[in-house]
Amino acid sequence: MNLARTLVISWDVLMGHKLRTVLSSAGIAIGVAAVVIMVGAGKAAEEEVVGKVRNMGTNLLVVQAGRFQNVGGRTRQVSTFTTLTPRDVQALSRRLTGIECIAGAYQRSAVVRYKGIRTRTDVAGAEPALFRIRGVSAARGRLFTDLEQRSLARVAVVGPTVVTNVFEGADPVGKSLEINKILFKVVGVTSPRGQDLNGDDQDDVVYVPLSTAMVRVFHVTYLQSILIQAESAEAMASLPDRIVPVLRKTHRLKPGKENDFTIQDQAQLMRSEQDTSQAFTVLVGSVAGVSLFTGGVGILAVMLISIRERTREIGLRRALGGRRRDILGQFLLEAGSLAAMGGLSGVLVGLGGTWLTVYLMRWPLLWPWSATAYAFGLSVAMGVAFGLYPALKAARLEPAVALHAAG
Repeated sequence: MNLARTLVISWDVLMGHKLRTVLSSAGIAIGVAAVVIMVGAGKAAEEEVVGKVRNMGTNLLVVQAGRFQNVGGRTRQVSTFTTLTPRDVQALSRRLTGIECIAGAYQRSAVVRYKGIRTRTDVAGAEPALFRIRGVSAARGRLFTDLEQRSLARVAVVGPTVVTNVFEGADPVGKSLEINKILFKVVGVTSPRGQDLNGDDQDDVVYVPLSTAMVRVFHVTYLQSILIQAESAEAMASLPDRIVPVLRKTHRLKPGKENDFTIQDQAQLMRSEQDTSQAFTVLVGSVAGVSLFTGGVGILAVMLISIRERTREIGLRRALGGRRRDILGQFLLEAGSLAAMGGLSGVLVGLGGTWLTVYLMRWPLLWPWSATAYAFGLSVAMGVAFGLYPALKAARLEPAVALHAAG
């Protein structure tokens, strides 16, 4: 069989029925595009999540007041307690080894006002060590100090979003900001941090000393969380087992009683995000598989129709000495060409869709080359597989029968 000549004939046949060719390969194209976009966007989203987890701090454990459960791939609070206090921070700091930083925190929304502008934003009461744990730095001005934390100073560090919303983009350093009707002096502006794992704006926040927030702003005696940064991954592995007895003792929990706190680490956060991502991947993968299968069925139907239309051609070729394997190769090549055209179109659409998705979502761009090659190869293989039955049927036609049927 002359491959080049056969390929030319196959191309002429396919182009002779353009609409049918486009429609039969559309299913393959949709399936391949779905696979490419799914993998490309999935990798980009995963890289974004990893970056956000790193942005929260490395080797980090968070002790949260209350009980939390993983619901639908997200961490949800199922009970609240007010037993986590600054004394717990002191007890953990004294009794734990292998920790680099520890900080208590209390965060809640509050009304902030500057001149005639009034809005509601998150106010985070934090110990200065939290800045180091979270990797928060000052783009302008400075961060507040331990001395200001101990003296209940009324100082504040604001995020870039607060600068835009409250100060209308003007430099706020040195100006007075009213929080729940209490005046604070703005001493710094944080560097941009973007969104967290839940999609919340980490720049729409006002940081104040924890002591000031608890006594003067929110009037509470308890904490929402304690952040602990381990010296190393090895030290972090054993921290939860060492934290539990310390807190159970300070909270005076009797044996058999459940903990009134929850310990979370970065691995748990990552698993929660991966659960959601995997569910989405399975859904899109199912759609891609159905599309590829539908495309294969379309190729099967088109090839069967083509055999009926070309029965006389097949009979003449066989009568003039054409071999069965030549006929078989001809129709397999046509089926493979149909699938290849659909696969190539799907690759182009998929890569374009991947770029558009990561551009709109502002994710890092990671081209899914291996998945693209796999999806394209699978599409061609599926086209050939679905074209095998029509090709065998054409190859088995006897010349006399084919010519008689055509006549």
